[in-house]
Amino acid sequence: MIVILGDGLDVVACPLVNAEEAIHRADCSLEWHELVDAGLTRLDVRCRAIPCRRKTLSLKALGCVSEATRSRLEVMAQREQRLRLQEVPRTHFPRKKPIHAGQKHEAWLDGWSLKSRREAELRID
Repeated sequence: MIVILGDGLDVVACPLVNAEEAIHRADCSLEWHELVDAGLTRLDVRCRAIPCRRKTLSLKALGCVSEATRSRLEVMAQREQRLRLQEVPRTHFPRKKPIHAGQKHEAWLDGWSLKSRREAELRID
């Protein structure tokens, strides 16, 4: 993972994925010298600019990327977060509310958000 923001006990980081995996819109290719500076021995990886929150204590530092690389990944992560917030599941037919649906059920489906609680709380400013 490459840390793009750090604040106390938590960090916002983007995972590294194998170059043989399917390409995602948030993938950002890294130059070989950026990977070497980061302390990686494998050069067949890409950074997937999908921000996720991790505890600082669970991470082990291997190396350091340049400020230009970090800021490039931060811009890509902000773009991906903005695109994810715009995504709305499409329904073909409007569905009627089931008779047994209670207030608790309606609040969970408000806005048709399918994100996890952790992802919903994550915002990059």
